[in-house]
Amino acid sequence: MKNKSVISIAILVLIILGISGCIDNNQNATNTSYQTSNQNTGTNNTQNSTSVAISPAEAKKNAEKYIEEPGATAGTPMLINTDGKSTYVVPVILNGNQVGEILIDAQTGENMGGAGGVSNSV
Repeated sequence: MKNKSVISIAILVLIILGISGCIDNNQNATNTSYQTSNQNTGTNNTQNSTSVAISPAEAKKNAEKYIEEPGATAGTPMLINTDGKSTYVVPVILNGNQVGEILIDAQTGENMGGAGGVSNSV
């Protein structure tokens, strides 16, 4: 009888551990902000985390509004952090070459400037 109790408890523990391993604790689906992190390669290995209000896809869509060069398109945005301010750098691509860039504020989605075949006003 004692062996059955020990076996039952062991099985119960295994079931609980199995169930807890299957639960997905990822809460990002309900969070509307996008998070990115940059790791320092220095000796202290500190990690800086930046929360932004708009996604890279939204930054690209906003940048496309300012491209004036016929045939040019917005490339893949890159998030940079300068002096505590997050900004997307969106390259302007023409015939496979980068011909300029547009800076998009990662919090507001506003155009912060650019160069090469772009306009700062809609």
